[in-house]
Amino acid sequence: YVKISEGCNHKCSFCIIPSMRGRLASRPIDEVLRESEQLVRVGVKELLIISQDTSAYGSDLKYAKRGWRGAERETRFLDLARGLGELGAWVRLHYVYPYPHVDEILPLMAEGLILPYLDVPLQHSHPAVLKRMKRPASGEKNLERIQRWREICPQIVIRSTFIAGFPGETEQEF
Repeated sequence: YVKISEGCNHKCSFCIIPSMRGRLASRPIDEVLRESEQLVRVGVKELLIISQDTSAYGSDLKYAKRGWRGAERETRFLDLARGLGELGAWVRLHYVYPYPHVDEILPLMAEGLILPYLDVPLQHSHPAVLKRMKRPASGEKNLERIQRWREICPQIVIRSTFIAGFPGETEQEF
């Protein structure tokens, strides 16, 4: 496991992470890539990239540029995925919110640079429940986005978590 950030800027109604861990605090990209490179050097075959909101990686650092392997890279999700893809290990991305910029990493998956796998914490699909949860996405947009992902990378595997029985959830919403 390689932790790329701590905390979260979302205030989902069911979650205590921002209260416990604080706001998003990303690690600079060169630190993450050096750690990952060292792990691969000593024989690690799979890197599991984790944080509470992997898609927001680097936004708190204003995508600061840092040097690694003789090149400047921005501390952002896409640049991190590209750098990790150069290491020759399996790279599996966890806790990726389906923000529009996530679409940019699908070609890396289609090319085989990172595993065609995303752990996307959708939590629910009904718009009214998502609104009560104060989630940053809508169910319809998520389905459309996943369909586009499958067009770019048909072999993608998506793992998720869902909350059933959220307070006020009706049978129809379930």
